[in-house]
Amino acid sequence: MATWGQSLLILAAFVVATLTINKVEALFTFAVTDDPAGLLAVAAAAFIIPGLTEELIFRVGLGGRTGRIRAALAIAAFVLWHPVQVWLGLPMAQAIFLEPGFLAITAMLGLACTIAYRAGGSIWPAVLIHWLVVIGWKGLIIAP
Repeated sequence: MATWGQSLLILAAFVVATLTINKVEALFTFAVTDDPAGLLAVAAAAFIIPGLTEELIFRVGLGGRTGRIRAALAIAAFVLWHPVQVWLGLPMAQAIFLEPGFLAITAMLGLACTIAYRAGGSIWPAVLIHWLVVIGWKGLIIAP
């Protein structure tokens, strides 16, 4: 149970960092989606991709459980993966993936998920954080 409480604190710190970056960059505004059915579909899909899949690749596979350099390289790869999606024309890619402020937020998410994974000893807190962030982004945020 302590792992989940710790994960919520990590998520809260991420949200504060994101709101701070958004004050400087003005990447998005907040509004509740008018498509709850669409949000449920996104939530179901987002649990697998990007939630579970990206966390297995970037946290478990590349980042591992120990080593700061390894963690930093995995976070850098996670950040770079987002513009690569745009350049490859992948279906989930969006133009905002190229914005420096968004990439800073992505780095913060990578750090938050790395801390949750390593502190908790399980991939599930990182998956949950990543998944909740995607749902929040899709359900509460509108790009300007």
